[in-house]
Parts: sequence; C-alpha cells; structure tokens
Amino acid sequence: MKVTDINIDQILYTPVVRENTYDHDEEESGFFKKMFSKKEKTEVPFFNTRVEEFGRDALYDDIKEKCDAYLVRNAPADTMVVLSHSYLIIPGKEIFPLYDVARFSIQNERDGDRPYEQYAIDRFDEPYDPSYVSEYENEEGFELARFNILLQIIDENNLRYEYVFPMEVADRKDFREQLNERLAPIGAIDMSHEDVMEGQFTEGV
Repeated sequence: MKVTDINIDQILYTPVVRENTYDHDEEESGFFKKMFSKKEKTEVPFFNTRVEEFGRDALYDDIKEKCDAYLVRNAPADTMVVLSHSYLIIPGKEIFPLYDVARFSIQNERDGDRPYEQYAIDRFDEPYDPSYVSEYENEEGFELARFNILLQIIDENNLRYEYVFPMEVADRKDFREQLNERLAPIGAIDMSHEDVMEGQFTEGV
C-alpha cells in the first residue's frame, strides 16, 4: 500500500552507538590484563554512516520535498521502502542517491533465492496475514517473503547494487513509474521485467 502519513524522523532513525567508556575495574586490574584482554569494537551501523554522509537535515528536506513510500499492509514499518526527491531509502539499511543511477531493473529474486515461489502463487490474491499458518511445514517465513522483489541498480561506474524488499503487486507499477520520473532527467535506463509487475514468476529469471 502507498503510505501517505509518514514520520520522517522514523525513516531517518539511527541507532545510538555507545562509545567505550573508562572502566575503573579494568584500570585497576593491571597492565598485563589490559594488554591481553580483548576490547569489543563498537561498529557504527551502515545506515548511520549514510545519514551522516548525506546530512540528516538535507535528507529531511529532500523527503519533505517529494516522497512516495510503500509498505505491505500489516507488515512491520521497518520493511517500508521510500523514494524521496533524490534518494532511494530503505530505512535502517540503505540510502542510495538516485543521481548515481545509470540503469535499473525491478526483477524477481533468482531461482535459488525464492523457495517461497509456489507459496506465493497459491496465495496470490490473499493480503499479507502475519498470523496465517500454512498446512505445510517450513513455510512460516514465506508469508512476507512472497512479496519480495529485487531492485538491481547499475551506477555510473558500472558497479551493481542489489536490494531485496517486499512490495505488493498493486504497488509495483507505481513504484516503477515514480522511479522513472525521478531518473528521467539523467537518462537512466529502465530494464525491469514485465512479469514482476504482474506478480508472476518466469522460469530462469
């Protein structure tokens, strides 16, 4: 579904990274213990670095200027996908500048990466139901995964980036249209697979 009431602060939320602090007990334990003890390094989440790279205020203004957000109805908010004026934003995971896109393709995941395919076909007309229990074993994780699409981006340096996220079939054409609208000024090429727009799976894709 298209999300119209968005919380920009939630989209740009970055987890707090705790710095190593002075440990009195460790200081008192002596030189050798400190020398051979393993310190845990605090890793800054990739999304945090992206927000810092592009600037939170600049991103906030960019989202305010133009925003199209998509979420599978009843799915967790952190699975939302956002197109701002200048960026593809996958909250908590990635911010990709659209001005770097040379080609893109909306596809199905590859054959070996979609064990949910038959499940998706069987439940094609059914809305996402987080409480649904399949009669078959090992299908518990397929209910949201059945909506997965793969967005492949080739940048101006011919580097390839791939992002997998769930999107309702009814939203895919609009997502593609909005993406093309933003990319038209830079002449990015759309190489999307038509079957994906209809929620179909093509053998060998």
